Amino acid sequence: MTAIYNDYFGLKESPFSIAPNPQYLYMSDRHRDALAHLTYGIRGDGAFILLTGEVGTGKTTVCRCLLDQIPKKVDTAFILNPKLTAAELLAAACDDLNIKYPKKASIKVLTDRINAYLLNAHSKDRRTVLIIDEAQNLSIEVLEQLRLLTNLETHQRKLLQIILLGQPELLTILAKPELRQLSQRITARFHLDALNRNEIAAYIKHRLVVAGAKGTFFPNSAINRIYKISSGIPRVINLICDRSLLGAYSEGEIQVSPGIVKKAAKEILGYRPAIRINWQYAAITSTAALFVTIFMFIYAGTHQEPSQQLVGNTSHPGSLEPSVNQPVQTLPTAAAPLIAIDPRDNSAQRAPASTASGDPTSAAGIDRRDAVLDDKSGPSAQQFLGHETLGAALSDLLNIWGVGFTRNVTASCQTAETIGLICYSSITGMNEMNDFNRPVVVRLRNQWFTLKSLDKGSASLKAGTRTYDMPILEFIDNWDGNFTLLWRAPPAYKGPLSRGDRGPAIDWLVNRLALINAEPLVLTAGYIFDGELESKVKQFQLSSGLTPDGIAGVKTWIKINDEDDSNTPRLTGGNS
Repeated sequence: MTAIYNDYFGLKESPFSIAPNPQYLYMSDRHRDALAHLTYGIRGDGAFILLTGEVGTGKTTVCRCLLDQIPKKVDTAFILNPKLTAAELLAAACDDLNIKYPKKASIKVLTDRINAYLLNAHSKDRRTVLIIDEAQNLSIEVLEQLRLLTNLETHQRKLLQIILLGQPELLTILAKPELRQLSQRITARFHLDALNRNEIAAYIKHRLVVAGAKGTFFPNSAINRIYKISSGIPRVINLICDRSLLGAYSEGEIQVSPGIVKKAAKEILGYRPAIRINWQYAAITSTAALFVTIFMFIYAGTHQEPSQQLVGNTSHPGSLEPSVNQPVQTLPTAAAPLIAIDPRDNSAQRAPASTASGDPTSAAGIDRRDAVLDDKSGPSAQQFLGHETLGAALSDLLNIWGVGFTRNVTASCQTAETIGLICYSSITGMNEMNDFNRPVVVRLRNQWFTLKSLDKGSASLKAGTRTYDMPILEFIDNWDGNFTLLWRAPPAYKGPLSRGDRGPAIDWLVNRLALINAEPLVLTAGYIFDGELESKVKQFQLSSGLTPDGIAGVKTWIKINDEDDSNTPRLTGGNS
């Protein structure tokens, strides 16, 4: 999509389109958790997976991102308009899965055709996932038909998994007694909340960077106004930001002011009619409320115990000191190496204003003296020669890990898995990438490089036999936010581990945590992920600066690798 202001702001495409483009997905903590729950659900054995959230919070975009990462052995059907009868919905699923059926087929015929397809897919070791968007529009009859469709199963798992994406009303529908059987089959649930103020700043910056922006264009004052108007809903943020950039362009401004945001919001959201107040009614109700309040105070004062009066009457000169709000103490997190910027930090919030004033070093969180050194560095990114494919750069990354393939084997995440190394990819900023402290594959100007190391002034990049040193500021300007790293997986690892799971990966987890905590090893196999292990996982996550959800997912395992694997290459070390 091309907007009239793109050339004016130096953008290659419109950054605030409301189309669910996974490339523009800003992975806030809650979006990462949502994607992890969907991934966990698909890799599990359950029937239903549920993702809810307010309108415009990014449910569909998260699901599109999931589809980009879904295993090749999984067939999917995506239904966008669920206002269908049971027969129409089954027919739509057949259409997406290329299942042939006669015209005006009955529900039984359609169900039989789908069951035959699922059995055939299972015989070929393939899985099938049905995704339904706007699921709050499904009738109870259709939901019950979907439940019946998941009855086909083996001793190990269901042959059909269904992902329901919907607004909060879907939770109310599923809580009805007549749907309790379906509700009990939901093995993964997640509710996607709106963004907070700091996440909005990072969200806007992320989308601008992906679109090729060299500045933020939105100072703190404008972001504050966007937060108040949008309430953190990404779709509304996109609409306001898009119209705000158009407004800045039309007025010849290079920064979006709060006034421009206010005007853009009125154009997008419309004028809200003023609420007419019945002052006579308000006066009567206010007087009545005042009399009731006075009566309650008199009654409470004459019936309280003496000790209660002493504590409760904090305004009395002789009473105890009134309580004050104590600062919330947060657990320390692992310090992000070098140039990482915490979006919650006030200094990070001042970055856009500094950038607007022509000082890009402030926005990157780098000392001016380092920026001076950067100016003396080598050639620009335009002169760097990288790989044309991700696989070629991944081969360089595997070499850093001490792994090499023969020339006739193309490196891929699938080949890496054969030796116990798993790919983890994300679209984010320097914060998350630095926190992992691993060499990563990155994309700069549509070329692929392996980022070997970072120091305070430069980034060391590898492409085959070529090695380049790039100033940090230039790296930030040319990096599109994509990165892929490798981590060591436990035996037989298939996905995030949580309560109730068992197998070699669980046994490995138990002993890794025992080593880390200097506890005796568990020599017997067949350990079940129980409440005690969940508590230990949460404790480890807290000490590692992770969200303590008790699920041993990718980030938890990467932190475990940090503790027990000294051979893991580091981003801040001199990997060669």
